[in-house]
Amino acid sequence: HRLARFDTKQDGLAAGILDNPKQHAGQPYQLHGPVEYSHYELSQLVGKVLGREIRFEQVAIDQFLKLLGAEGNPSLLSHFSSVREDQREGLLRGQDSYGIEIMGRPLTTVEQFVEMNRSRFA
Repeated sequence: HRLARFDTKQDGLAAGILDNPKQHAGQPYQLHGPVEYSHYELSQLVGKVLGREIRFEQVAIDQFLKLLGAEGNPSLLSHFSSVREDQREGLLRGQDSYGIEIMGRPLTTVEQFVEMNRSRFA
């Protein structure tokens, strides 16, 4: 499965829309980032930034939530179940420049995101 990540928190997408609400009113955006990755490619990129091996291993959603310390969380279970289905259907594939166009600046790269959140990868 491939996806083009887009970090709306870091990149300020909502602020970009609120700066020009008339331009975006009624516009549907299926947002993707400018680069598409597999989970394996993302794990390699994160590992490169952190200077250590990061392995991707497919696990069941329940097991993933347990690893996150969120076992039994119905909201996260629903979210990750939907993401899994969207990935299977290819809905997260693709690349676009909507985020860049809306905000008027480049998006945060995976490398930048990892650097900004390095302590969370400890």
